[in-house]
Amino acid sequence: MSTALRADGLFRNTPGMIATFGGGTIEPLDPDPADIDIHAIAHSLAQQCRWTGHTLHFYSVAEHCILASRITSTLECLLHDASEAYLSDLARPVKKAPGLGDVYQAAELRLEQAIAVRFGLRPPPMSREVKAADEAMLKREAQELVPHLGQIMAAPPKGTPLTRCWSPPAAEAFFLERYVELGGSW
Repeated sequence: MSTALRADGLFRNTPGMIATFGGGTIEPLDPDPADIDIHAIAHSLAQQCRWTGHTLHFYSVAEHCILASRITSTLECLLHDASEAYLSDLARPVKKAPGLGDVYQAAELRLEQAIAVRFGLRPPPMSREVKAADEAMLKREAQELVPHLGQIMAAPPKGTPLTRCWSPPAAEAFFLERYVELGGSW
């Protein structure tokens, strides 16, 4: 594969393409829904830490999505951060900043649209129900994993799942299991 790469690490014939887990590829800035793979999403999200890693323990985006989906019991909620498998995530202040944040959010929207097509979900933006579950988990995570913030943030709603801080292999396996539970198909 090294002969297919340019000196700057980009692919020679399609410099907008990235390699994904399991041998696939995708152009994250111009995604084709056919290139989106649930195994690649599960693996990548299980390897990425929430809060840009500023937590007491490793806590993956995959676990966050699984726990949020336990609040809503929807595939939409499980996949609400799936674009991060291909773009990674940015800290909120950067994501919301003019310039870079605008470019990132446009790319994120294109990926979210392709993910919605691939998995038969409603198009973005996320539903109110999913947004509420995401915010509930944010409060739970702050309380349990970022104590200095947990002390000043509102408490999570009653019944919000507790974090477990699974290992990446466990989070990946649980993500794929939850995907099937929620009606996802290969």
